[in-house]
Amino acid sequence: MEFVCLFLSYCINIVVSMDYSERSYRYLFWRQLIISLTAVGLVYILFFPPIISFAIGEFILPAFDSFIKPDSDIIIAPGRDELFLSSLSDSFSSVRIDIPFFSVHFWLAMAMIWPTKNRRFSRIIWIYIGLLLLIYPILAISIINGFTWLVPLVNVHDKVYKALFMILGVLAVREADELLRD
Repeated sequence: MEFVCLFLSYCINIVVSMDYSERSYRYLFWRQLIISLTAVGLVYILFFPPIISFAIGEFILPAFDSFIKPDSDIIIAPGRDELFLSSLSDSFSSVRIDIPFFSVHFWLAMAMIWPTKNRRFSRIIWIYIGLLLLIYPILAISIINGFTWLVPLVNVHDKVYKALFMILGVLAVREADELLRD
């Protein structure tokens, strides 16, 4: 019997409840996060597809088509929110060129960062998106002009930057939750 009492004393943790203000700040933060994710998700699903389709069909695709030479074996195909560059002779694998500002990963990360008010992570993502808006057209034009060695780099970068955005969003939520917990 003494063993059971000794064992239970190590297993039982005394729980100290939060006062009302601590509980309400944490509740408010999580409510804002859920509202932010829901609102951004709905806006992205309902309003972005027609805007993206119009932008790709009317502006982006014709601009890239003008760089393709008539004897080139490169095909540009529009996707849902991206362009695909592929080769007729299979000289390189298909490469996906995102329109960075319309990326779901960007908006999902921003939906996680906005309620946390984490300016550092927000600034990193906005600067990165700005750089991508400059770099992606240069990379696409370079691939069209024959620099096919860039294709694997673009394909790897496509996966890495999306993971980076998700990691920054989750880290911002975690930091805000830990600050509210303390």
